[in-house]
Amino acid sequence: MEPTESPRWYTDAEKYWDTVPATINGMLGGLGQLARPDAVSSLRFLSEFVTPPSTSSAASIVNPPSNLDTEITPTTTGSLTTATATAKRQKLPLPGAGPSRVLDCGAGIGRVTKQVLIKAFDHVDLVENSAIFVKQAREEYLKAEIESGKVCEVRCSGLQNVEFEGTEWEGRFDVIWCQWVLGHLTEDHLITFFNRCKKGLKPGGMIFVKENNAKIGIVIDEEDSSMTRSDTVWKEMFVKSGLKLLREEVQKGFPSGLFAVKMYALEPIT
Repeated sequence: MEPTESPRWYTDAEKYWDTVPATINGMLGGLGQLARPDAVSSLRFLSEFVTPPSTSSAASIVNPPSNLDTEITPTTTGSLTTATATAKRQKLPLPGAGPSRVLDCGAGIGRVTKQVLIKAFDHVDLVENSAIFVKQAREEYLKAEIESGKVCEVRCSGLQNVEFEGTEWEGRFDVIWCQWVLGHLTEDHLITFFNRCKKGLKPGGMIFVKENNAKIGIVIDEEDSSMTRSDTVWKEMFVKSGLKLLREEVQKGFPSGLFAVKMYALEPIT
């Protein structure tokens, strides 16, 4: 039996994450120094598609000191350059759509919410599988943001079990953001998850994926029940899920020796 077919695939992942400290360093596997370049690149990538709230401090993050190695260069997605891809659609939120809202998937204690998403959107909801991390997010790390109303629901659930259609999350989000979590989903569950996400989007909504990339094929880590997919495999998953790739970009400013990290901007194929 392949590891991903084991009935323990998800329970083993839960046991692993229950041993991880509910801190920024824990969320980043002991590499807390990655938080800054990660946030800068994510905000820059989002800025091509999302207009941040007028009260946002995103501008100071998107324009970092010149000595921070996060330079972004346009990439080519099929025959579409970055400029061509973004010119074909209005920035979110669309006129008449109301305040912007994003879902942070596999949110941990809310690091990406606090350092990225809250600067780019009016409201953030979170979904996280670990009850320990959810408790930390609600009671400490995101307490002020919850009290201010910027952060709304913090839901405890594995992504393989998240439903949108027929719930309060149907048609709710301008963007669904998935970072360093989709490697825990098997292929079938990943495709199902993406298709469910479509029901959670507002008209014109998008899905963003930020994940490690293997050089070839899939690398499985049995310790935490995760897999690292190659860029080719990711793109196969997007096609199978009925998603159109608008833009892709490699994360800059990370130390050598780590997996490459790529960001993908996607929209449902109508």
